[in-house]
Amino acid sequence: MHKILLPVLAFLFSLSSFAFSLSRTVHVNAGIPFIKHEGNGAFDSYLSMEVNYAPVKELFKAVVQAERKKLKNRGEAHITVVTPVEFFEVLKNKITIKEINEIALKNEIQKSSFKVVCLGKGSLKNDDTYFIVVKSSDLFEIRRKIQKLYESRGGKVGAFEAQHFFPHITLGFTSRDLHEADGVVKNEKACIADIELL
Repeated sequence: MHKILLPVLAFLFSLSSFAFSLSRTVHVNAGIPFIKHEGNGAFDSYLSMEVNYAPVKELFKAVVQAERKKLKNRGEAHITVVTPVEFFEVLKNKITIKEINEIALKNEIQKSSFKVVCLGKGSLKNDDTYFIVVKSSDLFEIRRKIQKLYESRGGKVGAFEAQHFFPHITLGFTSRDLHEADGVVKNEKACIADIELL
C-alpha cells in the first residue's frame, strides 16, 4: 500500500518529475496585433510582445488540475519586454514610450522567436504565481537598442540594463501576480516542471 501512495504523494507535493505539454502554436504570433501600452500612471506604460493565448490557456488548465488550486488569470498572454517600473522610474526621463514602441515595431517584435524553458512558480506567504520561463535573443536585442538610445541621451549607465531581463509568460496566480519587487525572479531557478512542446 505504501508503494502505491508514495508516488501519489510525491506528485501532489512536487511537479519536478512531471512534464506538461504545450502546443507549438504558442510560437505563432506574427499575425497577432502589437498592443501599445501608453498612459500617464506609474503602471500604464510598458512594452510587451503579445502571445497566442489558446495554447497558454490549455496549459493553465493543466496546471490548475495538477496543483489543485483555484488560480486567476488575465485571459491573455504576453511577454513583458520593458516593465512599467523600468519605464516610469528610469527610461521616461530620457525617452518616451512612443519611441520605445517605434523601436519594437521597427524590429518586428511580434515576429520575435523565443524558447520555452520550463514551468516556473514563485511564492510569497500565501500567494503563488505560475509562469512559463522563456529565453529570447530577439527580445533581448530590442532591450539592447532601448538601452543604447537611453544612454545616448545622457541616461545614467547601468540604470537600465538590457541583460537584466527575465522573460516569461504569466499563466495564473492565487490572488495577485508576484514580481521581482516581491522577491520572485522568473527565471530558470524558479522551474518546477518541464514543458514539452507538441
